[in-house]
Amino acid sequence: MVREFKKGFTLAEVLITLLIIGVISSIVIPGIINNTNEAEYNVGVKKAYSDLSDAIKMIQVNNGGEVKVGTAAANTDMTLFRNDFCSVMSCIKTDTATNIFGPTDYKLYKGGSAGWPASEANPSAILSNGNLLRFYSYATCTYYGVKACGSILIDINGKKGPNMLGRDFYRFWITQKDGNSTYVIIPTGAQGDTYVDSINPCKVNSSTWPTSEGCTAKRLTDPDNMP
Repeated sequence: MVREFKKGFTLAEVLITLLIIGVISSIVIPGIINNTNEAEYNVGVKKAYSDLSDAIKMIQVNNGGEVKVGTAAANTDMTLFRNDFCSVMSCIKTDTATNIFGPTDYKLYKGGSAGWPASEANPSAILSNGNLLRFYSYATCTYYGVKACGSILIDINGKKGPNMLGRDFYRFWITQKDGNSTYVIIPTGAQGDTYVDSINPCKVNSSTWPTSEGCTAKRLTDPDNMP
């Protein structure tokens, strides 16, 4: 009687196969994770832009066109400015920037520490969706070539990382459209914005706020070509 032997894999063959799978995974998986994260940042900043734009419209409807911004840089006025937004958005907590954002060390776009937040008294808020917002009101509506009256810094995923400008942390201007009394939200780095670096408004290994904050407009208008 002749025995039949079933062919199988040797231990060496199994180990080689696992090694190949491991090498391929180490190459492919980080790219997949990065693409997924980038998609989340794109969706997050678009929603933040939409939510803030809707809010500024509702504030003007409710207040007869008035928005408490661009009148002074005092924290009292900025508190009123924040409260206007919280009257039309789902704020679950209001406090100073120090208490809302905590000791998180925010980073410049693919760069080092942004040196913020330190001890900051600016009025801030947490939304029910986890977004963190910090409000600024300027003395006039004449800033940065876009008639900025103030601005809002927003962390689109709360305390979750990477806590980086251009990824989950952005600035939006509150401006007067066409110089009249209608207020609108525009992203930092939009056309005509003199605050950012005009040559390279969204820079890898950024060393300054302006070359990181310009990434807001880049992320919104050309997300597939982020540097």
